[in-house]
Amino acid sequence: MIALVHTENTGWHNVMNTIINVRSYLETPVPEQALDEVFHAFTLGPSLANTQPWELMLITKSEEREKLIAATLDPFLSPDSYGGQAWLKSAPVIVVVMLEKRRALVRLGERGEIFAIQDTFSAIQNARLSAAVHGLSTSVIREFDPQILHKNLELPWYIAPIAILTIGYSEEEKEIPPRLTVAEIFT
Repeated sequence: MIALVHTENTGWHNVMNTIINVRSYLETPVPEQALDEVFHAFTLGPSLANTQPWELMLITKSEEREKLIAATLDPFLSPDSYGGQAWLKSAPVIVVVMLEKRRALVRLGERGEIFAIQDTFSAIQNARLSAAVHGLSTSVIREFDPQILHKNLELPWYIAPIAILTIGYSEEEKEIPPRLTVAEIFT
């Protein structure tokens, strides 16, 4: 039996607790060294059969941002809410996280894509942890139409966008959402 004892949040727990989606950023540029470390942390994510199925696309040009925003939906995925994440215009760093389907499928077949998505989201969490250590805020956006984003970014057939990651400094007061306790998640 596992002892379900509440412990005080210390060290990494404090860092993990601050990782929430932030949608308001300062215009302060993110130092290149910090970004390099964030992206390096991403590459350290787990990878079943070492497929390393991910690709990243840094969105820097204004017209790229507009095409990206046009494919986004509101946080509830409401029909016809295209352009629902207009706040992305002000994010200092925007990265489209994508799945390279050929690498995802080559060793594990169709199930490889499921594992690849799981691995890629673990890699995103690594990046978010690294960003938090650098005092940066992040957001992960999954509310978009993947077909429209694929078309707007002119991606090849074997690249599938699965998330948008923003990184920057924020003065936004982080409201930590309520979390289930350890005892509540065990059945």
